[in-house]
Amino acid sequence: MTTYAIFGAGSIGCYVGGLLAAGGREVIFIGRDRLAQTVRENGLTLSDFEHSETAVAPGYIRFETDPAMLSEADVVLVCVKSMASEVAAAAIAEHAPAKAVVISLQNGVSNADTLKSGVASQPVAGGMVPYNVVNLGDGRFHKGTPGDLIVEVLPETAAIIVDMAAAGLATQATDNIQGVLWGKLLINLNNALNMLSDQPLKQQLLDVNFRRVWGMCIKEGLSVLQAAKIKPVKSGPLDPAFFARILSLPNFILMRIAPAFNKIDDNARSSMWEDLQAARVPEIDYINGAIVDLGREVGVSARVNEKIIRIVKESFADGKSPAFDGATLLKMIS
Repeated sequence: MTTYAIFGAGSIGCYVGGLLAAGGREVIFIGRDRLAQTVRENGLTLSDFEHSETAVAPGYIRFETDPAMLSEADVVLVCVKSMASEVAAAAIAEHAPAKAVVISLQNGVSNADTLKSGVASQPVAGGMVPYNVVNLGDGRFHKGTPGDLIVEVLPETAAIIVDMAAAGLATQATDNIQGVLWGKLLINLNNALNMLSDQPLKQQLLDVNFRRVWGMCIKEGLSVLQAAKIKPVKSGPLDPAFFARILSLPNFILMRIAPAFNKIDDNARSSMWEDLQAARVPEIDYINGAIVDLGREVGVSARVNEKIIRIVKESFADGKSPAFDGATLLKMIS
């Protein structure tokens, strides 16, 4: 049987690994001691916006804190924050078997490349997590938005993708992971805005001015990608350019055109909001910052995203969200 190691078992890692464990797969969770203690005591309860719930009893969960446990892995699903990718690569190179397959399930577009440059001989594939997962405490993790995992198809990953799907973890394959990751990054440009609102995701997105700011960030990103000759793959049913245009429509029209907004439940929050609550460093440089950096390379301004980065970093320095309404943020970046 394939043994999966969830390296960086936080909200996403516990949800993904929990479903694999519930599906009968051997899973080693590797994460921080505080969460390890919680999961060892309570097990895992995994819920989603469609009101399904899966429980994994403590006795069926192996949660470790020592990266040396990577030595037992056939597959390493990397769920650490982007800032920790180099450290993760070094740990994988030191401890994981040469045959272990490494799959990045991280935000941003460059993490798989960072892992590739740091591991030993292990093959590395990119991956994309389309959904939001919130830690509700006591081992409860809630998926608040829809979507399937997407994993880069390589000779080493083809059977793994099938196995993950068979275990009940909905997973699709792609031969264009960079296009998929850039498409997801454009959607992730709202990650920062949700943190700045200090509101649940659904409530924030009902504010048309927040959506206007999001649309401005996406349009700026599309201009940069066009200059760089990168074509993003749509993350969901709508083309990114069309999606950016409809964000400024009134709520009642938007909900008809993009019914996925109706599937966001009341518990959904962005990972950057969670990072602020936990006093962690934000991934803003790997999300909005990726647009700004690429813009500099191709000579295209990303002024709106630059302003969002500045405001986010000021908020994290203060240790709290400014709790803006959409009109205030729109005025600040216009």
